[in-house]
Amino acid sequence: MPRLRRVLGVALVSSAFVWLGSAAAFAAGNPDRMPAPPFAPYTALLCGAGVGDVTVSLDANTYRSYVKTYVMSDGTTRLKFNGYQAATVTGNGKTLHFNISGPGTIVLNGDTVVALTGAGHGLYIGPPGTTQPGLLLFTGSVVYAVEPSGNAIVASYTGHRTDICALLRG
Repeated sequence: MPRLRRVLGVALVSSAFVWLGSAAAFAAGNPDRMPAPPFAPYTALLCGAGVGDVTVSLDANTYRSYVKTYVMSDGTTRLKFNGYQAATVTGNGKTLHFNISGPGTIVLNGDTVVALTGAGHGLYIGPPGTTQPGLLLFTGSVVYAVEPSGNAIVASYTGHRTDICALLRG
């Protein structure tokens, strides 16, 4: 399950949040849709020593993210995420805000992530020491690969990619 938590943090950028009290009411008209768990604020040296620690957090006031779960006939589970999420990135004396609403899909075979995709606006958080460190915003389609370590990396994308570390440096 730690792999799933890490992947959710990356995908939805996937990390503590307050769940809106009204979220259940939003989902009430669609009984298969459940509020998606938000990720806790994440602080790390994401952009290198020149920028220092960077904190990524979700905006609790506007968080309206949901997940629908589908169990396929072959036993795999498909999690489809949609709704609205905004992220705040703080580092190097700057504060930036981004729409990271997705949508996204995670396909699981047991506890193993076999596919991870995103569309629309998505945030990629690559922790230091991984094969793809950094902080990127994608607008378009993104396909992630999950390494044996459980870390998700960007395998391919179409659309626009913004290097948030470059924005923090500039």
